[in-house]
Amino acid sequence: MASSSKTRGSAKRLIETPGYHLHPRYDLKHLRHVLEERKRGKKDFALQLAPMVDMFSVLVIFLLMNFSTSGEVFFVGKQITIPKATKGVPMASHPLISVVGEKVMFEAPENDKGRGAVYIEEKNDGVNERLRKELRRIKEIEEKIGGTEKFKGQVNIQADEMMDADQVKKVMRVLMEEGWNVINFIFEPKPDSAARPAGAPEAV
Repeated sequence: MASSSKTRGSAKRLIETPGYHLHPRYDLKHLRHVLEERKRGKKDFALQLAPMVDMFSVLVIFLLMNFSTSGEVFFVGKQITIPKATKGVPMASHPLISVVGEKVMFEAPENDKGRGAVYIEEKNDGVNERLRKELRRIKEIEEKIGGTEKFKGQVNIQADEMMDADQVKKVMRVLMEEGWNVINFIFEPKPDSAARPAGAPEAV
């Protein structure tokens, strides 16, 4: 009987470790690389500017379409559908009154005559104590600064085309009683109105 020590390792090894010659459907080495890159990408978050640029472009276009001739931005409330007309004059920058439902809103931007920005919203009941108080205050300021120049009392009014006329009359009565007698109604020009570009507000 031969000893095992004499035959150990004497025969040539027939089985060898195969090399990297198999090509599976998913390369695990490449997959690990992709996963590592994704993890690294979450940590190194980069702000995408392209969507923000698009958003601001839309905003700028909207504001350009709603500019008045004086350079003031003209905002139309979501609840208001401006009536259309064929004749009018370009809208000037004056305090704005919006009649929405049973409410009245008064907006006056800051100007170079010492008047600060003003916003008032209250029920359109014909009394309008807050509105009257602010109208008097602005009138006094402009009369003091204007000197001998007479107070013009100009104001813009916007209301929905289906608004009850009585609601508008209530506001007009308050304005005239407080000395604001030059009332401009805001409307959208009709397509056949060639004097103004589409979307530009006018007053009548």
